[in-house]
Amino acid sequence: MKKVLGLLCVCLLGCYAFTHRRVIAACVKGEPMPAAPKWHFWVKPENRIA
Repeated sequence: MKKVLGLLCVCLLGCYAFTHRRVIAACVKGEPMPAAPKWHFWVKPENRIA
């Protein structure tokens, strides 16, 4: 059971890293954050992709 939970955690972490790869790269390089998708309603409209 612990192996299954560990594998699940690793898979979810990989999905998270793949989904947010542009944001992670911007943080590492010290660049400005990329624009968020328009469905990110919690982000200010000027910081979203139109």
